[in-house]
Amino acid sequence: MNPRQRQLLERLKTTGGAFAPDANPMLRDAARFLAFRPERSLSQLRAQTVYELARLTPLTFDPDSRLAGLHFNHGFGDEAPGEDAEKQRRLDQLGAFRLEALRELARELRGRHAAIEPGDATPESGIGRSGGWPARPGVTFKAAPVFAAGGWIENHSVRDYGFLLAHGFGGLRRLAEQRLNATPLHSCDHVRSENFLRSAMAICDAGLLFGRRHAELAEQGGADDIARNCRAVENGAHSFPQAVQLLWFGHLIACADDGINANSLGRLDQLLQPYYERDRERGLLTREEAVCWMIELAIKLYLPYDVQAITLGGTDADGNSALCEMSWIILEATRRFGEIRDLSIRVTPDMPDDFLKACAELVLKGGGIPFFFNDACFIPALANRGVALADARNYAPIGCVELTIPGKANSHAVSGWFNLLRVLELTLYGGCDPQTGERLLPEAPDLTGFDSWDALYERFRKNVELMASRLVYHCRRGELNQRLFGSLPAFSLLTPSCLERGRDITDGGAEYNWHSICLLGVPDTADCLAVLKQQVFERHLLPADALLNAMRRNFEDLEALRRQLLAGTPKYGNDDAGTDRIAAELSREFIALMDRWSEPGNRLYVHLFSFYNNVYFGEGVGAMPDGRRAGEPLAYSLSAHQGRDQQGVTRLLNSLARQPHAEAGGASAAIIDLYPKLFAGEAGVERFVALLKSALALGVGQMQWNVVSAERLEQAKQDPEHYGNIPVRVAGYSQLFKLIPPEIQDHLIARTKHRS
Repeated sequence: MNPRQRQLLERLKTTGGAFAPDANPMLRDAARFLAFRPERSLSQLRAQTVYELARLTPLTFDPDSRLAGLHFNHGFGDEAPGEDAEKQRRLDQLGAFRLEALRELARELRGRHAAIEPGDATPESGIGRSGGWPARPGVTFKAAPVFAAGGWIENHSVRDYGFLLAHGFGGLRRLAEQRLNATPLHSCDHVRSENFLRSAMAICDAGLLFGRRHAELAEQGGADDIARNCRAVENGAHSFPQAVQLLWFGHLIACADDGINANSLGRLDQLLQPYYERDRERGLLTREEAVCWMIELAIKLYLPYDVQAITLGGTDADGNSALCEMSWIILEATRRFGEIRDLSIRVTPDMPDDFLKACAELVLKGGGIPFFFNDACFIPALANRGVALADARNYAPIGCVELTIPGKANSHAVSGWFNLLRVLELTLYGGCDPQTGERLLPEAPDLTGFDSWDALYERFRKNVELMASRLVYHCRRGELNQRLFGSLPAFSLLTPSCLERGRDITDGGAEYNWHSICLLGVPDTADCLAVLKQQVFERHLLPADALLNAMRRNFEDLEALRRQLLAGTPKYGNDDAGTDRIAAELSREFIALMDRWSEPGNRLYVHLFSFYNNVYFGEGVGAMPDGRRAGEPLAYSLSAHQGRDQQGVTRLLNSLARQPHAEAGGASAAIIDLYPKLFAGEAGVERFVALLKSALALGVGQMQWNVVSAERLEQAKQDPEHYGNIPVRVAGYSQLFKLIPPEIQDHLIARTKHRS
């Protein structure tokens, strides 16, 4: 970065990102107040609130930034207005609004999501959580959850920003108007479409106003070039700088509507390559200038916790390599930016080694970026589940690792979480919660009542199916709830089929609609089942009643027995065909179950991914037959249970390769920790590329790499002030170690750091 960019970044860090330093926390409530009209629908009210925000937000011209605009969704949280002195002071500053009316309206609107449900629920359906998933699910539930179900999903998207770049907000507004006027006033189609199309036009008006206000400020500051870029909101981008500016404005509008989290940019190299080529041909842009623009964008995207994903590489619609000059430019900008950035690489079999080496050099610096997606797995996974092949070739990850089709899918990312190990625990105790004694499953024998492995496994499978049906029920209820009360006008605007159909993305506007269901605990459950199969039923080394008693006692004063369970049966992650086969069967059976329950226009894709919920879901599971003590974290996604992959990274990859990655339509995930000295120097880069290519050839789907020692992490934990600024891969995202919760820090330290 140049000195100007460094200064700009440091200033943005003081506000936690691209936020105004003195933002009024009451601004969003004021915008709601002004947007409210009794005749407006919830969708129109939501869109009009974004417009009022674009109108009310105080703007300043920043001569240090080549990209105009800051986030303007302050006050997006759920706290009630006017409850502390600072908020009261801010509200008084607004002056023009009636305090009591604003309080009442804001409380009413904020409560609608949580309060409204689509009718009575089916009895006995809710052994888990519906309506969203908590940050700490194990603490939230009376009994530890088997599942958490949402169905109502916001942000977590990759929109069709190419659609915006081509038309601008002005052009999109004209398209919405044309669609509205295309049918007679008296027609059913007009009545059905009007609500969404008027909401879409309000979002366009917000984008137009926001761009025009910034253009006027830039002109007043003597920055005519920035003003021209800002005016791309009118009719689309005609140059590379205009494309970057309009993309940033689109991102700001998206985040103003549904929050800053995993609102991702998608295949940025493919979006910007045509504008780059055109400006280079006209002599208007150098490669170095393009790199600087990408650094500028990275600065504006900076967040301490960043899941605003950018994807490079992959294939085009015809299956040819899509690697281009912009892929290199964005990778170079990420390296020079030097901060955490959410960057993914879609790897194809013909990706050149020099690009993989450039990626490897970035990985080996530490921080876990970029991370790698295997096109040979995920394109078939999507194409075999209802996505047209050309669209499957255009997939992009959302935020962490969830897959979507940019601008074409309502993918309900992480719509549900299913704790496989918890189902096994309940099965072993005859369907009762061992902590509370409450019956959560139909009456059945406990472990001592099964006379064969096959009988136990069949009961476990039935319990999985029963609990999974409840999870899916709540996901689909949440989807219905959102269709009724939670439209997404800004997301829908950048989904072209929504404009064509005149329908919000929550109401059938997208070409594809699915729920991504996260399956947690596969490695742990496989380890437990392998122990039960070998030590209890086949070799009769351990009586079932003795094992249950040891589990109830959490192995207190039974360390010898616990060591037998840990060491007596090979564990997943060590290239043991038997245990790995069980793990693969668990994943494959769950995928087949979700495929079987998929319906036209509402599919269920499995996401072999845990996020950091492996830690919190693990808190609610007691001691298990693999020697795991009560409350320990589950394994991260498809990685081995922390500390158990002891035979080297090659054998770990062989275990990973046995998983059905090419059937996981929601994607798979694994974090692999490497000891730094193993990959030091130029030889280390070559070694890493060879390792990566081997894993891809084996069929491993998605990989994230940490290159750090346990000693360095322990040092960062003990002295965060001096050593905590080390970036690490956590759970689908990277973050400075000192900002990570202590329980997750401990999990990161415990994971195996492969030395061979």
